[in-house]
Amino acid sequence: MSPSPGLHSAGVSPVVSPVVSPNVSPVTTVSPMSLTPGIMHLINYGDKDLGLLLSQRMELVWHGEFERLFAQYFPHGWQLIPTFNPPTDGWRIFKDSAKVRFSCQDCGHGWTSMKGRVIFWFNLNYGANSGLVMFKLYGQQCQRCKNGKYEHAMWYPEEVVKVLGNVYNRVGQIYYGFVRPPLRIDRRAGKPRNQHNAELCQACKDGLCREEWSFS
Repeated sequence: MSPSPGLHSAGVSPVVSPVVSPNVSPVTTVSPMSLTPGIMHLINYGDKDLGLLLSQRMELVWHGEFERLFAQYFPHGWQLIPTFNPPTDGWRIFKDSAKVRFSCQDCGHGWTSMKGRVIFWFNLNYGANSGLVMFKLYGQQCQRCKNGKYEHAMWYPEEVVKVLGNVYNRVGQIYYGFVRPPLRIDRRAGKPRNQHNAELCQACKDGLCREEWSFS
């Protein structure tokens, strides 16, 4: 069975499609101005106040920045889709981490974590001129009430920009000829009050917290 376009096994050079545009290049650094105007003001909020806003702005942040970046891969049309279940075999995987905030829906306790985990799966269908990026955001349990439920992570805008820039570069490396594109590993400033508790972390439970990031 022949491999899917753009996928390769270990030791074999990746199949690289012609670069779509001479203007396509890796993302290097990201400034607040790269955020869409509607969410740019959010970076000025403190952790607690911003956390209350992010749940309502999540879709705008993720999809707005994704469309801004991946539009550069025209004529290939890329889509970003959240998922709870990994896709079947044949997808590239990129794991990344960020500073995120959580809020318990039962007791109201809020906390920040430097180990917010996101996993991306991506694939390009050359025949259809379309690509798909699926992603899953991992949760954490409240250490105060320990109700066994994983709370959804609320992401800061600049952290969303960072991880989307990283996966954009990984996609470019596989399909568009980027050579060793940069990887941002910085975090939003601040220090959580408590150490990371692996017993309450969904990503740790699934064995996905050992590495800050990985690419396969």
